[in-house]
Amino acid sequence: MYTLEVQNPVAEQRGVVNSFASSPRPATLDGLTVGLLWSGTHGGDVALNTAADLIKQRFKNVTVNFYNGNNYPAPEHIRQKCAEESDVVIGATAD
Repeated sequence: MYTLEVQNPVAEQRGVVNSFASSPRPATLDGLTVGLLWSGTHGGDVALNTAADLIKQRFKNVTVNFYNGNNYPAPEHIRQKCAEESDVVIGATAD
């Protein structure tokens, strides 16, 4: 007789879990400043840099700023700076 052990493949949450309502989406990114917030996890920078390239190709007069939080979650002062300097923020973590 064989025994089958089933394990949960979901990783444990690192950091604080916060739930927020989504902010209203702008009709366009034309003329806006987009903040790209990276936590420092592997692959997140690649995703954000790709997003930046696509945004710059699609929208006019858009400014894209990259913020390196270098930690998960990104430190409060980095998140605050990103929020203050950006009209829209895209955050990414990846592994």
